Amino acid sequence: MPRTTATITDAQRDALYEQVRNHLGALGDVWITMEKNSDFATAERLGIEFGEDFRLLHDLGWNVEDEREAVELTMPPDDLTEVLNRLRREAEGGLADTAGERESRERDEEILRGYRLVRDTCEELIASLDPRRGGSA
Repeated sequence: MPRTTATITDAQRDALYEQVRNHLGALGDVWITMEKNSDFATAERLGIEFGEDFRLLHDLGWNVEDEREAVELTMPPDDLTEVLNRLRREAEGGLADTAGERESRERDEEILRGYRLVRDTCEELIASLDPRRGGSA
């Protein structure tokens, strides 16, 4: 059994899961960048990112509903830190984008809570994984 790198709460899992699912919605972009744009560097970067998403889903679970109260992340610390940095940047971008649009206040607040939780979870985990910040990795 793989060694646990970090443990997150069910709420943190749900927020990360949603962020990863949203990113995987762009899976077709790999084909587009290769076939239509001949942008192989971008296609490779996206392929790596999607691979990281699939690996994280291995720990988070594939089903939307997950009954675990705590979820163990088993990705190697360097790989987990890399994907968490990307997810945090995406969450921060979502926070910035959503802040200017207030048509549906309740829905916006729900989205913002999710982005904040992703950002905060990533920051917490990155700090615990980075030995330069006193982490245990």
